[in-house]
Parts: sequence; C-alpha cells; structure tokens
Amino acid sequence: MAARRLEVPEVLRRAWGDEAAEAFAVWLAGVLEERAVSRDEFRQILSRLDVLERDVAALQADVRELRREMHERFDRIYYQRVVQTRWLIGALAVIGTVISLLLAIGQFAR
Repeated sequence: MAARRLEVPEVLRRAWGDEAAEAFAVWLAGVLEERAVSRDEFRQILSRLDVLERDVAALQADVRELRREMHERFDRIYYQRVVQTRWLIGALAVIGTVISLLLAIGQFAR
C-alpha cells in the first residue's frame, strides 16, 4: 500500500505551524500504513471469516446432534440399569423366600 499524503487541516497548520503539521502528517501516514488494512485485504479477511462462520455453525450443529444422541444413549442405559436392578431385587427376594421356606421345612422335619 503506497503512502498517501495526508492533508492536515488549516486550523492545525496555524496552531502548530507548517513544520510540526507536516511532521505530524508524515508520522500519522506511517502509522496508518504500518497498522491499517487495505480495502481489498479487508474484503478477503471478511470472506475468510464468512467461511469460518459457516464451518463453525456446521460444527455446532454436529455437536448438538452428538449431544442428543448421547442423551438418548444415557437414557436407554439408565432404563436398562433400572430393569436390571428390579430383577436383581426380585431374584434376591425369591431366593430369600426359598431359603426361609427350606429352613422352616427343616425345623418342622426334625
């Protein structure tokens, strides 16, 4: 980007003088050239950011879908654990009842 000559307002030229106003203009032009971005570069950056924004939106949608699937899986696992726990408790109750009956029968058989 070529350094453009900056025009210092007349009010500043009168207040600072020609030499100070010219030095300020040269300094400011250098700072702007060093740190500013041209319009073409800005448009390129914006187009790249648009692409990144679309990619991030797609990733967010994927993450939402994965979370939904994980919640469904955890819900199924939770339901299976509840069923297994009920069966375990039922089986232990039946085994306890059978043992109690066998002990009662054993005491009456003596």
